[in-house]
Amino acid sequence: MLTIAVPPIAQPSTLPPPVVPQDPLGDLLADASLAPAGIPTRLWADSLVGPLSEFLRRPGGRFRGRLVTLAWSLAGRHDRPHPSLPLVVELLHAGSLIIDDIQDGSVQRRGKAAFHRLVGIPVAINAGNWLYFRATKLLSQIDLPPATELSLHRATAAAVQTCHEGQALDLSARIGDTCGGNIRAIVQTISECKTGGLMGLAGILGATSAGADGWLTEAVRDFGVRLGVGLQMQNDLSELTGAAGPLKHPEDLIHGRVTWPWAWAADRLPEGRFEPLRQRGARLAQGTGDAARLAGDLLEALGPDPDRPVRDWLDAAFAALDDAVGPHPALESIRSEVRRLVGRYA
Repeated sequence: MLTIAVPPIAQPSTLPPPVVPQDPLGDLLADASLAPAGIPTRLWADSLVGPLSEFLRRPGGRFRGRLVTLAWSLAGRHDRPHPSLPLVVELLHAGSLIIDDIQDGSVQRRGKAAFHRLVGIPVAINAGNWLYFRATKLLSQIDLPPATELSLHRATAAAVQTCHEGQALDLSARIGDTCGGNIRAIVQTISECKTGGLMGLAGILGATSAGADGWLTEAVRDFGVRLGVGLQMQNDLSELTGAAGPLKHPEDLIHGRVTWPWAWAADRLPEGRFEPLRQRGARLAQGTGDAARLAGDLLEALGPDPDRPVRDWLDAAFAALDDAVGPHPALESIRSEVRRLVGRYA
C-alpha cells in the first residue's frame, strides 16, 4: 500500500499574528480588516484577514491580471485599466486555489504549506469562498458604465460556473474508468473549463472594459482559453517529470487523475501497448503499484520530446490571435512571459 507523509493540519489557535498586506492583492483586504462592533480585533483577524493576507502575498505569476491589461491594450487603449480590474480575476484564482487544494488533498502551494493545512479546512473553505464574492464586489466598486458592469458581472458568473463544472469532472474522472478513445476529450474539457475559464475571463474583463468590439472580445477570450489549456498541459507534464517539485511528483498518477500525458500516450501508442499502462494507472490509484516506475514508463511513451505538444498548442494559440488582431507590441511581451512560465517547468 502506497503511503504519503504529509504535515499535520494546524489548528486555528496556532496561527501566527496577522501580517499587514504589502501588495495590491493584500491591500484589497483593507476594507475588511476592521472588526464589526463588539468583535475583538484579534478574533476577526484570525478568522479571515490575517490568514488570507499571508496567502495572497505569496509569490505568484499574477499572469491572469496581465492578460487583462493585454486585452485592454489590444482594444486600442494607450492608458492602463483601473488598477483593481486585473485583481478581480486574481482574487477568483486565489479562491479557487484554496478550494482546489482542499479537494485534491494537496500539501503545498507556492512554496509553502497549502492554506488549509495552516488554518484548518473549515476556515479555508470559508476564506476561499469569500474571495469569490470579494472579487465580484470589486467589480461594483470600479467606476464602469452600468451596461459594461452588468456585462462583466454576467461574464464573471458564467466563468465561475464553468470552472466549477470543470472541477466536478476533474474530481470524478479517473484513469481506471476511461478508455484511450475518450481521454483527450475528457482532459481537454477539464482544462478548457478550469484553467481556460479564468484565462478567458481575463480577456473579457480587459477588452469589454476598454470598449472593444464584440469580435475582438471573442478573440481575446478564445486566446485566453487556449492559453490556459496550454499552461495546464505544461503543468500536467511537470508533475509527471518532477519539475513541479517533489511534493507534486507524481501526485496526479497516485490519485488516478486524467491528465494530458495520458491523452498524449493514448494518441501515440497502439491500444495493445497503451492499455497495460492504463491498467497500471488504475491499480496505482487503488493503492498498489510503483508510482515512480509508472511515471518513467508513461514519460517514455511520450517520446524523446515530450514538451512538443505544449509548444505546438501555444504556437497555435498565438497564431490565431495574430490572425485576429494583427501585429501588436503587447503580444510580444505576453509571448515572452509565456515562454518564461513554460520554461520554469520544462
